[in-house]
Amino acid sequence: MTNVLFLVVDSLRYDAVAGDEFATPNLDQIADSGVWFSKCFSQGISTAPAMTSMLTGRYPLDYGGHWYLEENQPTMAEQFQRNGYTTGAIHSNPNVSHLRNFHRGFDTFEENILPLESEGMLERAPDDLLRYANKFIRLLRRTPYMPAEKINPKLANWISRTDEPWFLWTQYMDVHGPYLPGDDFTYRNKIRAERLWRKAAVNSPEEITDDEHEELLRNYRLEVEYLDREIGQLLDRLEREGDLENTVVVVVGDHGDEFYEHGTYGHGNLPYDELTHVPLIIRFPEVASVEQSREVEAPVRCIDILPTLLDMEGADLSLEMEERMEGESLMPLLQDGETSYDVVVTEKEVRGGDHLRFGFRTEGWKYLYDGKNDERFMYDLDKDSEEKENVLDKYPRQRERFEDHLRERFKSIKRTSEGIEIPDVDDKPGVEERLQALGYK
Repeated sequence: MTNVLFLVVDSLRYDAVAGDEFATPNLDQIADSGVWFSKCFSQGISTAPAMTSMLTGRYPLDYGGHWYLEENQPTMAEQFQRNGYTTGAIHSNPNVSHLRNFHRGFDTFEENILPLESEGMLERAPDDLLRYANKFIRLLRRTPYMPAEKINPKLANWISRTDEPWFLWTQYMDVHGPYLPGDDFTYRNKIRAERLWRKAAVNSPEEITDDEHEELLRNYRLEVEYLDREIGQLLDRLEREGDLENTVVVVVGDHGDEFYEHGTYGHGNLPYDELTHVPLIIRFPEVASVEQSREVEAPVRCIDILPTLLDMEGADLSLEMEERMEGESLMPLLQDGETSYDVVVTEKEVRGGDHLRFGFRTEGWKYLYDGKNDERFMYDLDKDSEEKENVLDKYPRQRERFEDHLRERFKSIKRTSEGIEIPDVDDKPGVEERLQALGYK
C-alpha cells in the first residue's frame, strides 16, 4: 500500500508554475520526475467549492452544497481510513475547518484557525471576550494563517511518528492574499499587504494604480517562490528520512487568482481560466508502474484526483461514495486511454448571497452563467483565449448545447439536495475577522 502526501496550494494559478516568469525549481523537479497535467481545471473558483469537490469527488453544489459537508457525505479521508490508512490533516484555512464538518474521516485534524478556542480553559468565556482576544492576537501575528515554514515541520513530524500506510493533507495559505513579499514577515509588510489586498480584492479594484498593480504581481510571485522553496525543503527532509520511497506526492492549486484580467482581483469573479486553470502534478512511486517524466495534455478535473488515488490502491469504496462520486480515475488515461467527459464544470454559491455561478469549458469553448443578474457569456477559446469577446449570439447551436448542461446541473442540484438539511454555520468568535483579513467580505 502506498502513502499519499496531498499538498494543496490555495490560489495557485497555472501560469505561476508553467511559465518562465516565476522561479519554481522544486515544483519543476517534481513535475519533471512525475506526471504534469497541463490542462487541469478546478470545480470551484474559491476554497469552499474547490475543496468540497476535491475531498468528495462530487460537484460542489450537489448534496447540500459546498459550505458544509452534510453527515452522509463520504469523504476522501473516510475512504482511505476504510482501507486501512491512518489519516491526517494539518492546515490553517477557516473555509475547510471542523466548523464546516471537514474533519470527518481524519484520525488527526490539526487546524490553526484561532489561537483561542471556546473549549478547554476558556469554555466559559463570553463570546465577545473571545472575539476581542482573538482579534488582538491576530493583530500581533504577521500573517492571517500559519505559514509554510511552520506547517512543514508539523507535517514531517506527523509522518515520522505514523505507521504506514498514511494519507496526509495540507492546504498552504501563503499564496493567498494578502500577498507578502515572500517570507519577509515584518509588521510593516503585513499592514501594507492587508490594506492593499482589501483595496484590490474587496473595496475598489478599479482604483488600483499601475504601481500598486505591479506590487501585487511582484509580491504574488515572491509568495509562490517562497512556497516553492519550502516544499522543496519538506520533500528533501522526507527523502533523507526515507519517507518518500513508497509515497505518491500530489501538488495542486485549489483555484487561481485574478489580476484585473476581467476587472477584479482575487477570486470573486466568474469562472474565467485565470481562476479555474490550476497546476496538477502527481509523482508516483516506482511500485505504481506508471510512466512518468511526462506531460498529459488531455483536459482533466480536480474531482478526478480522489478516484485516481483510490484506484491506484485498488481501494474498496463505500456504496455512498460510489453513488455520489462524479469524478473518474485518471489511471486509464495514464495507460494511453481517455476520459469519458468533454465538458468541465465549475460552480459555486456566492458567499453572502443566494445566487449561483457556473462555468462550462471544452477544449475550444467556454460558457459562463451568473445567477445574480441572469447573465450569460460564451467565448471561442481558439480565437479568444483571454475570454474578452462574448459571442453568445453568434453561435446558437453551441449556446444551446451549453444551456442543456446548465439545465442539467440545476436539475441535479435539486434532485441530489432534496431532503438534505444543512445547519446554519455560526463561525466562532474571531473566525469572521480571520476571513476578513483574507479578503472575504
